[in-house]
This record gives sequence, C-alpha cells and structure tokens, in this order.
Amino acid sequence: HLGDFVNKFHKGALVMRMAEQDKEKEAAVANPFAVKLSPHSLIYGTISGAIGIINPISEQLYNVLLAIQTAISKVIQGVGGLQFNTWRSFHNDRKTMACKNFLDGDLIEAFLDLPRNKMEEVVAFLKQDVTEAMSMNAGPSTAAAQTAPAIPQTVDELIRKVEELTMLH
Repeated sequence: HLGDFVNKFHKGALVMRMAEQDKEKEAAVANPFAVKLSPHSLIYGTISGAIGIINPISEQLYNVLLAIQTAISKVIQGVGGLQFNTWRSFHNDRKTMACKNFLDGDLIEAFLDLPRNKMEEVVAFLKQDVTEAMSMNAGPSTAAAQTAPAIPQTVDELIRKVEELTMLH
C-alpha cells in the first residue's frame, strides 16, 4: 500500500548504470550486503507526483533489511501516530490485509535522521531480534551462515549500510 495511485511503471532506474557492472558483480560476492540496481528495476510515478523504485534483491539481503526495518519501526513513531504495519496495510470497505514481504526504503532511510541515542536503541532491538530468531531456529545452517549478509552490530556499521541503500536513488 503506497497511499497513492500509481499511474505509470517504467523499466529503468533513477541513477545511471556504470560500465563497471562486471566489477560490481564481483564486489557483491565479497560484500553480499551491497545492493546493486538490477536490470529488472522498475520506477513508478503516482498521481500526486511521487516517484519510487522497485528493485529485486536476494532473499538473504531481504531478511537483513526486514530485521533492520522491524527494529527501526519499534523506535520511530509512524505517520499520524500509526504503527508501521497499520500504515502499510490495505483497507477498503470489505477487508483489511496486513502488509507482508514489503520493505519501506523511506522508513529504513529515516534511521539516518535519528539522534544518536535512538540509533543505539535501533541497534539494540536489532541484536535482540536476531538473537531471538537464532535461538528459535537453533542457529543458522553453516551454508546459510556463510552466504547471509552480516547483521550490522554497531551504529556506525548500520549507518554505512543504510547510506549504501540511499545511493540507489
């Protein structure tokens, strides 16, 4: 749910693709957190003039970003005092559907605008959520642990990761 009507989808991106695509693929193997624009990226425009991007990402990166988004949503008050999940859920006269499999880049990027003490709260929630998830699953499998992007453990690490995401637009 975007809160607006999309009136145009177009294949492409808001940033130029460099001729170094092959080097980026090699770098992505060394840094699996790195988010690169896919040739399947879509940009969209809404009737109110908003522009957005839809970019496919790996399942491992999705899981890391979802954990970051969840931690941030515990610290940041949503639009109009609404919780993030309430704001992004779909409502009409017949039904309400919770949002799922949705990453909100604006929410994740809002981390950069937080005061340092709130950033530290986000990192604490992130560590707590990851610890709980690993104990419930009895830890990640060795193959998954080797390919999964590392969860940022410090405020400075998380700032760098979120800043990498902002470079996509």
